[in-house]
Amino acid sequence: MDIRALRLAIRGTVVTRDDAHYETLRAGLLWNGRKPDRFPEIVVKVKDAADVQAAVRFAAANGKRISVRGGGHHWSGIALQEGVVLDLADMNALSIDPEARIARAQPTVTNGRLAAALAEYGLAFPAGHCASVPLSGYLLGGGFGWNTGAWGIACHNVESVDVVLANGSLITASASENADIFWAARGAGPAFFGVVTEYRLRLYSLPKAIRTSVWTYRPDRVEEVEEWMSRTMRRVPRNVEFTAVMSSAPPPLAGRSEKVLTAVATIFAETEEEAGETLAIIETGAPEDPLDIKLALETPFDVLYRIIGQFFPEGARFVADTNWSDDPAMLMKRMAEAVAIAPSPESFALAVVLPPFSPDIMPDGAFSRVGPAFSCAYAIWRDPGADAENVAWLRNTSDRLAPVSLGHYVGEADLERPERAHGSFSPAACERLKGLRRKFDPACLFHHPGLATQPLLKAG
Repeated sequence: MDIRALRLAIRGTVVTRDDAHYETLRAGLLWNGRKPDRFPEIVVKVKDAADVQAAVRFAAANGKRISVRGGGHHWSGIALQEGVVLDLADMNALSIDPEARIARAQPTVTNGRLAAALAEYGLAFPAGHCASVPLSGYLLGGGFGWNTGAWGIACHNVESVDVVLANGSLITASASENADIFWAARGAGPAFFGVVTEYRLRLYSLPKAIRTSVWTYRPDRVEEVEEWMSRTMRRVPRNVEFTAVMSSAPPPLAGRSEKVLTAVATIFAETEEEAGETLAIIETGAPEDPLDIKLALETPFDVLYRIIGQFFPEGARFVADTNWSDDPAMLMKRMAEAVAIAPSPESFALAVVLPPFSPDIMPDGAFSRVGPAFSCAYAIWRDPGADAENVAWLRNTSDRLAPVSLGHYVGEADLERPERAHGSFSPAACERLKGLRRKFDPACLFHHPGLATQPLLKAG
């Protein structure tokens, strides 16, 4: 099959480097303003699973490696590679069965759209914290989303997936059918060896009282705040999400402190009484004399998404990295120290203290790195001339966290560092992924960052 035959075979469109709008399309493949100098030979904008099958067969027949693009949100720019980019942007159908509590979602349905559509039926899902991010990379990477303590990691709420494999076949995978592929689809992220064309999601009742309290302190109070957060999460129910954000002070507080440490407690409650009682328990232990305090704010999902969105200015340049840890005290201390010296005032870091849990009871899947605390540091800046110092700040921050790191979350890990991909999985999961890749993608058709690959083998 040549390019002309591919164009005739699909409902979508095929763009090559010779097309007049190629550069505009190439730049738009990534959300990040910091874009790598990589130039796909072909971009296939698919419309449906049959288009994906045709594009995969074309790439295999012509010895061209495939990278899959959902929304292009991964900070490392992994969707933009030199061979064939499969752009799934137009595969965004969504249907909801409220009686069965199942949603069928194509890969580029966004978190925000899913949450809003489910809310109309009084339903919810542990969607990601950023509204514009599609399900594709979010669910494949595991999905550390809203109300994780009660609802679990998002990929563990996927009932089945439809997948196009490297041989062009379209299969369904679940716990009882093609179980190895289903295991990998729950957390492999960019190490996955296929293209997911549909997810079937298990749903929950929408909490009727989502309320948030916010306390803001100077960063030198970090030890008190961490102790309070860790103590609190051992007392409150699992439907509490407790996050510390280290950032530049917002304008109302900038005259009192250059940087701030903001503790954000959100409860996903069924009743106002439950929300009030739980937030009162949290408030009782709060360190005294905050710079600012806001209690029991009404924060439905649309409000939560607007708050999160303010931290990620469109068009800015980003690099980020994640860590799981069993030492939240040192994790938060070192991140607060790092934010204090960040070269860009827009850079920030966050830490989440999770409810008590045992990794031994986590459902089986490629998602296999987790800990009592989670952190992510974000370098954010505007000037391309400042790339080196901001990337260096982010990586120095990660290096300082290494002694207390249990591993990384592949969905936001700094995959430009090859060791991050390995560190996002347990050794056993990493070896199993390699074996499954050899079985289902023996020619190394799909791009897999950070994992040892053979040269691409042309089909036949």
